[in-house]
Amino acid sequence: MTNEQLLVPADLQSVLSHDESYRRAVNLLTENWDPEQNHLFSDLVKSSDVIFAQKLQTANLIKGKFSLSDYQQVQYFISNHEQWLTQSAKNELLKSFE
Repeated sequence: MTNEQLLVPADLQSVLSHDESYRRAVNLLTENWDPEQNHLFSDLVKSSDVIFAQKLQTANLIKGKFSLSDYQQVQYFISNHEQWLTQSAKNELLKSFE
């Protein structure tokens, strides 16, 4: 038995359609985030992006450049990309290590 978790139908639909939630989670995991992409406002990583990225990693659908379950890698990600993150996203990234 593996540690893989199945996605709920709504999350599966996001994966299959590559909707905005999916793209945001993949961009987070691949460290391909551009907060200035939309010139009208800074598009920062939100807690919902972190939660969906965690689901994708746990289901082994997207490996990403770092593991969201490794404290050292998460801390390194936060220190390198703090300007991308809302406070709630930082809190969500660290939540499982408290």
